[in-house]
Amino acid sequence: MKRDVCPICGSSEVSVFLHEAQDYVTGDRFDVLRCRRCEVGFTFPQPENMEIYYPVNYRRYNAWVLIALKTLYHFQVRRWRKLFKKSGSALEMGCGDGLMLDALRRKGWMVAGTERTQEMAEFAKKTLGLQVYVGGLEEIPKGQKFDLIILFQVLEHLNDPVTVIKQCAELLAPEGKLIIAVPNSKSWQSRYSAASWFHLDVPRHLFHFSPTSLQYALHIAGLTISNISYISFEHDPYGWVQSILNKEFDDQNKLTRQLMNLDRFTSGHIFALMMSIALIIPSLVVSITSWVNHTGAIMQVVSSHKNDTNP
Repeated sequence: MKRDVCPICGSSEVSVFLHEAQDYVTGDRFDVLRCRRCEVGFTFPQPENMEIYYPVNYRRYNAWVLIALKTLYHFQVRRWRKLFKKSGSALEMGCGDGLMLDALRRKGWMVAGTERTQEMAEFAKKTLGLQVYVGGLEEIPKGQKFDLIILFQVLEHLNDPVTVIKQCAELLAPEGKLIIAVPNSKSWQSRYSAASWFHLDVPRHLFHFSPTSLQYALHIAGLTISNISYISFEHDPYGWVQSILNKEFDDQNKLTRQLMNLDRFTSGHIFALMMSIALIIPSLVVSITSWVNHTGAIMQVVSSHKNDTNP
């Protein structure tokens, strides 16, 4: 990847958007560059080996967090099901623990997922009994099509997002839906937090999308957006809490590290916990206000083949 060339549209209209944003896992620092033409942001330099940036407990939250996520994912899946007249087949790329797929399966869907490594696929495969392919979309059997493909907080982690969207388009049934949820780099939360933004998450987030840049990437792949939402109960309010702690108290995702069991509990975590409790209501109010103004921290698009006009 070249520093002065946009990896999405090829434009040379690239400039530094954020300087030396810090990774909360290793302490390494990265710049975030932004293309003035298509508005995509990208982390630079992109590490050749990402393994050190994904600790074993990354996104392996404690039991209480998992219960909350299961509940919220249940409502998420219920909204997605309304897009279809009947149950069908679904594929989730980067399915993690498989909670989304499990919720869909309980509603009669045939489901499958992909994950980066065998270790990350372990829980979904062995505990939930889900079909999980280890690797990229090329591991999906040839000729298989899906009514629903989900990239939920995944696209920003990929080093070639446009190619992956094109692969999804090929795997999508004629009237299928591709759902992508990514952090919104044009959100209020991003603008307030800058390099302290919780959802910036460099270098794991290699790309940083705005509504314009995401629409451009989908257009290249022959897909069109039928709906875009900025509402995220599971990510937006918490994002405000952690981002405020990061920006105002140099917290460096201390609360998140504790929830993922990356740190031993210290007095610093007590302060972060007390402050997070105090920030819950204000963060929820700001989140709802940002949703009304279409500037939520997470944007979720529903897209389909350009010749499919169904909502």
